[in-house]
Amino acid sequence: MKVKQILALSLLAVSAFFLNSCGTDDPNPAPGIDFIAEGGSLTGDVTMDGDKAFSIVFNVTDDSKVKTVEVKSVVNGRVSPQLDTTINAASAKIRLNRKSYAAIATEVWTITVTDDKGSSTSKSLTISTTTAASGSPLTSFEKDNNSLPFKVWNVQGPNAGAFDLLDGTPRTKNDPAAEKDLQDSCTLAEVAQWPGRLTSKNGTMFKKVTGYTYADVTNTGQLDAVWNASGTALKSIKVASGDLYIASITRTSAKVLIYVDAVTKTAGDNLDFVQFKFKKKTL
Repeated sequence: MKVKQILALSLLAVSAFFLNSCGTDDPNPAPGIDFIAEGGSLTGDVTMDGDKAFSIVFNVTDDSKVKTVEVKSVVNGRVSPQLDTTINAASAKIRLNRKSYAAIATEVWTITVTDDKGSSTSKSLTISTTTAASGSPLTSFEKDNNSLPFKVWNVQGPNAGAFDLLDGTPRTKNDPAAEKDLQDSCTLAEVAQWPGRLTSKNGTMFKKVTGYTYADVTNTGQLDAVWNASGTALKSIKVASGDLYIASITRTSAKVLIYVDAVTKTAGDNLDFVQFKFKKKTL
């Protein structure tokens, strides 16, 4: 065969390859997300009052299987998980019933869908709140009567290992359990590695807060709203510096906002402590 004929056949083969390649569909298209307008549900950016009920309804689809759906809301860089679920189906309809942010803010809600082959898609909408939840004002308590920060000490040591949040004073081993809203829960077996774990002796429950700051929450209405938006109530909490919690005190209807200033571990003396400040409604 002549060189020119070989060259021509080669060019034809290359052309055919490119034509076929350009006409081929993506072997793994990304999953789809479609907002649904259903009973006033949100389908795009919106402005609304704070602490108001809303819903987001959406379909997720994939040519194979949707594996997971994750929804997060973000305010000023603070992320609040709203949903994290496994689907394992070609399509699903999801409805979220929530409340808007209880303070004036811009909150971005993002839905991320991942399929069984690893491809993912995200869609977002923004909720701008123009008012805050209302209620009685909260007072912040940051120092005791001696101008010292509040602390709960290692309960196995010589200092006060519990605290009365309603009275604002430390409690020792001999004080009534009913007054111990916060209690260090270190056991004798843990003294070598103090866990920095708080509980209560009177049934007080705790929720960790991630979407708000200590400064954001200024009244009882916001405190209730944040409690309702903050997930599972816990009997004990392993704390770290910078953590924010709400304590729901079972002996009253009161809630208290707690900010952890420091978690200090010491060696061999049981003088470990959690340092904190708190907000509550004053009588």
